[in-house]
Amino acid sequence: MQSVCHVVVQAMQGSIRIEGTRAFVQAELARYAQPEFEIITTAPQPVALANPAIDFTHLTELPGDNMAQKTVNAALLMSYSDLSQGIQQTPLWRIRDIVKQLHCHDTNNFSAILRRETALFSHSGEPTLALNAEGMERAAHLAQQLQLV
Repeated sequence: MQSVCHVVVQAMQGSIRIEGTRAFVQAELARYAQPEFEIITTAPQPVALANPAIDFTHLTELPGDNMAQKTVNAALLMSYSDLSQGIQQTPLWRIRDIVKQLHCHDTNNFSAILRRETALFSHSGEPTLALNAEGMERAAHLAQQLQLV
């Protein structure tokens, strides 16, 4: 499996995320090495794990009574999987991808749902989240309950 990387390029007009193989990202990044751009991250970072702790391909449905609960559970599982691989911050776009795949994405409320779960997640101001102690405990229980670990 070829590793997938990404960088964020910040410009006066906004920002873009470049994603692809390391060679592709580096070639595209060179195009943005202009004075009008301020590059926030330059080191490509892994966004897909070769051996994730949780295999999401076998997950057909997320537990929860509504889309908000399913979104929180997806974030718990994804963050738990990342943390077990040494990744402290889980990008929101990866959580969004999982809930889209499992047909429970609430387009209008996705970020708000996760932002209000301060007992489970900490937010750094970046488009990422990390598990708090309570979130870690709940995520571990959820993964065991679903027999994903």
